[in-house]
Amino acid sequence: MSKSACFDVLGTCFDFEGAIAVINERLGEKLAAHKVDARTLFFSWFYATQRDFTYCSIAGAYQPIATIFSKTFRRACEVVDVPGKIASDEDIAAVMSAIRALQPRPGLKQCYEQLRAAGFDVYAVTNGGFETSMNYYRMAGIELDDDHLLSCDTIQKAKPDPLVYETSTRHITARGCSDSEKWFVAAHSWDLIAARKAGYKTAWIAWEEHDPVIDVFGKFDIYAKDFDDLLEQITKSS
Repeated sequence: MSKSACFDVLGTCFDFEGAIAVINERLGEKLAAHKVDARTLFFSWFYATQRDFTYCSIAGAYQPIATIFSKTFRRACEVVDVPGKIASDEDIAAVMSAIRALQPRPGLKQCYEQLRAAGFDVYAVTNGGFETSMNYYRMAGIELDDDHLLSCDTIQKAKPDPLVYETSTRHITARGCSDSEKWFVAAHSWDLIAARKAGYKTAWIAWEEHDPVIDVFGKFDIYAKDFDDLLEQITKSS
């Protein structure tokens, strides 16, 4: 049976720099007048979107994450003391277009290719929409077929719902992957604690959170600074 590595997508494999740049280009001067920068606004919006996506799922009122993104941008402005009206419908559409065209993190393609060469079957497990996520990989020139990408939209449950990790485990084991040599890679500790509970070996990568906060989330199997570091550690550990 083959080893497997499941990767989170949003923020782990693909970054948000393009979306932040669009916010800055279209709204930067207006934000600066309120002493707010595009990066601060973006991550306030992103983390609130993740929260609402998860809470809607918990409450049995699942909504695709793209819907929550698009409908809450003006609220995110208000939260950081910027009038929501500064953002036109066209501004929001431009930012959403950038979110549908996220760029890969450095070393992602090589990491996937080298993991496969080392005997790993590589999957993506995402809160994002299926087609949008597939397009990230197509645009980046990274091979990933439909059977290797699992979207939460399919089961109408948001990570870190246990059903997501149970579903991914059933999927990969049905495809011949070892249940004892399955890895989950993410830049978010909340994602990994659920994966760990579901029996995955866990690899935290320092793209976004910077601090794994071990006192809260406990210890993961691997801590990596980037995909080169991840590749070296995961292949040595398996």
